[in-house]
Amino acid sequence: SLHIFPELSFGQSFHLALAREDCVYFLGGHSLSSDSRPPRLFRLRVQLLQGSPLLSCESLDTGMSISSAIITRTGPTHKYIILGGYQLDSQKRLECNTVTLDEKGIHIEHLESPIWIPDIIHSCSWFGGSAGEGSILLGVPTEGRPS
Repeated sequence: SLHIFPELSFGQSFHLALAREDCVYFLGGHSLSSDSRPPRLFRLRVQLLQGSPLLSCESLDTGMSISSAIITRTGPTHKYIILGGYQLDSQKRLECNTVTLDEKGIHIEHLESPIWIPDIIHSCSWFGGSAGEGSILLGVPTEGRPS
């Protein structure tokens, strides 16, 4: 079946998505229509009833201005660390947050950032991903330097 949500119809990419039980949370992202990264958080609730699913989408007030961030799970519960990302096209986000999903919803807190090496601070771009529970692989292009 097809479901259209006005909250998500403006085009969003490079967001973070986290799920627990019947809820999927979409955090941040790059808006294609306005070429911006507004502080956003949406909760998509999926109830599987007999017949067809019941879906609802809600915009929450505790969003973040972030895109292309790296997220890793920190254990068997629904706890995560968000590292990096971008606040603007040319402005990296040199911050970290913890995210916890529980029966009451989503909780986002600031986490002390690692000590960033100069190659990461001064690089125009970076890339990476989760390397398993609580570990992140982060790389920067050599930008003209030999590997």
